Amino acid sequence: MSKYRRHRYCRHSYRRPQVWTIVAAVLIAVALYVVENYGGNGFVPSWDQIYQWVGLEPSQSETTAPLPEGETEVVFLDVGQGDAVLILQNGAACLIDAGPKDARQNLVQDLRSYGVSQLDLLVMTHPHADHVGGMQAVLQNFDVQTLLTPDLSETDVTGQTQRTLQTAQECGVPVETAYTGQQYTIGTGTLTVLLPGVDADTAGSDDAINDMSLCLRFEAGNFTFLDTGDAERNEEAALAEQYPFRLRSTVFKAGHHGSSTSNTQTLLWQVQPQLVVASCGLNNDYGHPHREVIQEMQDEGIDFYRTDLYGTVTVTAQADGSFTVQTAKQPDEELAPAA
Repeated sequence: MSKYRRHRYCRHSYRRPQVWTIVAAVLIAVALYVVENYGGNGFVPSWDQIYQWVGLEPSQSETTAPLPEGETEVVFLDVGQGDAVLILQNGAACLIDAGPKDARQNLVQDLRSYGVSQLDLLVMTHPHADHVGGMQAVLQNFDVQTLLTPDLSETDVTGQTQRTLQTAQECGVPVETAYTGQQYTIGTGTLTVLLPGVDADTAGSDDAINDMSLCLRFEAGNFTFLDTGDAERNEEAALAEQYPFRLRSTVFKAGHHGSSTSNTQTLLWQVQPQLVVASCGLNNDYGHPHREVIQEMQDEGIDFYRTDLYGTVTVTAQADGSFTVQTAKQPDEELAPAA
């Protein structure tokens, strides 16, 4: 017998994939794309809904550790030309506005990245598309305890606002109408409705809807945050008159994306913010934030950030009122706002 072993070689036969296999692969790829980009909108289910149907828990791989006790995060999410402000405090979460519709998937992902699975409060400051566009997706993807809105009884509720209210009803989320002095507990902090909007002389106009904006103040220890939505001069004047010497806040979200039709000197003098953040889209059609507003911040020595240049802006505050600021990106020097 030969001292060399004979080696057996296996023959492999290859078959061309059948047509139905290719079709199935294409259909699966299309389905994944549709859910990823349009999930939670209309008849397209979100990933969380799919997980629930098959008896799985939604993925929590992108969660963050809970904040230390007494610490607050106010996150100005970059949603382009729109508003979405997340408040995190002692395990509780509140979202003020939800940006435009085209940013809804990024908004859902951003909320998950901050560890949000439940929203104790979702706030609609006023029914404009750049504030309510992502609310339907938020309602479908998160456990929302309450939706707070301005008084919509005199408003022709259509489009995205109507779909938001319908979705809230379908999801069993109670909808509450804001009133002056209304308060919600967020962690160990308190969110107060200072003003639920004012009557405007320009009924039906964009200015009238802007002046429906809920003016909100969050307080946790010595840290305070003021959000006036898109309130114009008329509502800012009413706010300043109703709360003389009581509006002082650590952080202020620039009114109406930093428009010169808001952010009056009278209001800024009363608020005396240490930091102002404008939520706006890069090269937006409105020129927000307006040069006059940037100049006003510079003249008053107020630190000023804007999401079009800095991306998402995260303010981490302590109970003593001290805070730090972190931004998603650093703008080019030539694009940076006046310091």
